Amino acid sequence: MKIQIINSQGHWVNGWFLDTKILQTTVDILLQAGFEVKIDEVANLPQLEQLLVGISSDTLIWSNAYYVNAPQNQVIWLNDLIEQNQLPLIGSGATALRQVLNKDECQAILAKESVPIPDYVVVTAPQLDNLPEMLEASSLGFPMILKPTSESSSIGVVKVHSLEQAMTQARQILKQFPWGHLIIEEFVPGDEFTCGVVQLGEEMLLLPTYYELDDILDRQTRLNAWDNGGKEQLIITDEQIRDQLKLHMPTLIQALNIQDISRVDGRVDTEGIIRFFDINGLPGLAFPRSISIKQCLTCFPDYTPQKVYEALLYTILHNALLRYDLPVPQRLQSHNFFTLKSDIVIKGELVNYN
Repeated sequence: MKIQIINSQGHWVNGWFLDTKILQTTVDILLQAGFEVKIDEVANLPQLEQLLVGISSDTLIWSNAYYVNAPQNQVIWLNDLIEQNQLPLIGSGATALRQVLNKDECQAILAKESVPIPDYVVVTAPQLDNLPEMLEASSLGFPMILKPTSESSSIGVVKVHSLEQAMTQARQILKQFPWGHLIIEEFVPGDEFTCGVVQLGEEMLLLPTYYELDDILDRQTRLNAWDNGGKEQLIITDEQIRDQLKLHMPTLIQALNIQDISRVDGRVDTEGIIRFFDINGLPGLAFPRSISIKQCLTCFPDYTPQKVYEALLYTILHNALLRYDLPVPQRLQSHNFFTLKSDIVIKGELVNYN
């Protein structure tokens, strides 16, 4: 079985693997499972198109970026080109990635499906001078959360406590991220949770954890070492919260057509209702420090970190192979998250599985 990993020059920061060292750790595990792995980095659209032409239809593609560089500041999605070439793809397709990355579009989809979300307003650059009136007309009060609509990994996320701060930060965000809009959300004061999800055929597995934070999980806190600098990850034991995750996560996954793996963030409001506000389409797989990896290690405490990481990768690949009706190596069938034991994880089913 063959895997082609495609890196995109200048876009590692938002990918699954942040650098070559992290990527090599994953590749070593894939090789142990019997996969033939090829790695290429493309600098631009023509290089990507040339690479894809030579890839066989039985090769799984693992695209390590959202975008590929293109002339005239065009936004070209890596997975669009892979899907146009009808090649099997690990993870979610381009449409799903666009929806989860564009937070305003994502929240609109979730609201339509009655998935609980924070109250919010979306502000475009031309509307910035009208921000005071827009906030007054909304249900939002201070403090509130400001973030760019088209970024991931907590990039650009800030909490503001006054209109003056909101105006200053709004101008800065819209200037720094001109290709997107600004989304302003109510600040939900409860614990911030992060729920991982992996799929295997018609089954899903939820990894329910939450952060013990001094404040919000902004970019700096995200980069801090675990158990240091105001960031710690704990297990969700509250059955009311676990039941809500089990209820809403299948709807969320299917509404956004998430494939193989994702991680969903939110907060619990004062009435004990979870509010979803961020879905990660390319959750980081940096072993052992990324949030998703830390979450996996927390939810499978009876296994070594190496065994848990192997099982995570094998689960992702197993489901991708099933989706494309490709043969699944025995190692993946016998060692994945659905063969490990844990009293922490939540098992469920995905109806209308494609």
